[in-house]
Amino acid sequence: MGWPAQLLTFPPFSMLINGSFAVCVFFVLSGFVLTKSFADTGNASVLVSRAIRRIPRLGIPIAASIVFAGTIFAMGLMRNLEVAPLTGSIWLTWYYPSSITAATIAKEALYESLFLGKNKLNSPLWTMSIELVGSYLAFMFAFASRWFTFALVTVFAAALSFAVHIAYLPFALSFGVGVLLTRVSPAKWPHKAKIAIFLAAIYLGGFSNDILYEPIIKLSPIDFNPLKDAMHCVGATFLVASVLALPSLQRAFSSYFFPLLGRLSFSVYLLHFPILCSLGCLVYLWTIQWGHAFAASSTVLIVLVTTIIAAVPFQRLVDVKSMEIAKRVDQYLRGFLRKTAEA
Repeated sequence: MGWPAQLLTFPPFSMLINGSFAVCVFFVLSGFVLTKSFADTGNASVLVSRAIRRIPRLGIPIAASIVFAGTIFAMGLMRNLEVAPLTGSIWLTWYYPSSITAATIAKEALYESLFLGKNKLNSPLWTMSIELVGSYLAFMFAFASRWFTFALVTVFAAALSFAVHIAYLPFALSFGVGVLLTRVSPAKWPHKAKIAIFLAAIYLGGFSNDILYEPIIKLSPIDFNPLKDAMHCVGATFLVASVLALPSLQRAFSSYFFPLLGRLSFSVYLLHFPILCSLGCLVYLWTIQWGHAFAASSTVLIVLVTTIIAAVPFQRLVDVKSMEIAKRVDQYLRGFLRKTAEA
């Protein structure tokens, strides 16, 4: 392993390339953003509206990304199975086998990815069923105005996680933590506490089996993988709290680049994997003759640039449109229920 690769195993660089940590930040932010207006105004109709909109808001972009991936697959452009033996990656062998059919694509696009977390066509979509259920858990947490009822919702979230898969427990609770952050005032915390939380976020956000984390790993009574997820969720909580607490971070994240990245982030998340397995793997096959380091670097650069370029029209034509459609669905359903109640 060369020194650039070794450098990426140390915080803060390890945090920046850690996909699991990014997912946890997404979950904590969802809990916060979905319920912040309700926390500020106490207007329950805000939560009702967002609950109605959630399925079309998530489902339409998910379906579009699956159709995108399925089209690339049907054209025979996926190259991940050719690259897998060259890199020793088991992960790349899991996707786009010849057994995928039009029925597979249709079922994942219509309901399996959003409601069941199926991800044969697009690996990152395993998080979408968690995001959907977690969103409704966030609404429940928000309605729990007293600590006792908040605790009851926490127990329900834990029980639901145990029933589905124990590994989902830290993810489910992340939504509740996001809601909790709407009720506290991190800006009022002592400055030293703010800095300590930010540093802890950087440290825990890069949690891995590196020697830097041996003290935590040795003390933990649970296996490494669930511990890793738990530490990433704690780190994500600390990072969101740090941004809320530190004006300097707020100014940094308010610059032009970060709002743009925020608008494109969901589209980038949905598109990057099929682009990686098609164009990215093709670039790797073209450049491997000059060595793995050059091929991997070229692949990362081209996939990153291509994904961002593709995300711009996807965001405008799919992501924004999904919000507009979700708003219409909300207006129609609430209007229908109002007329029904008056009849």
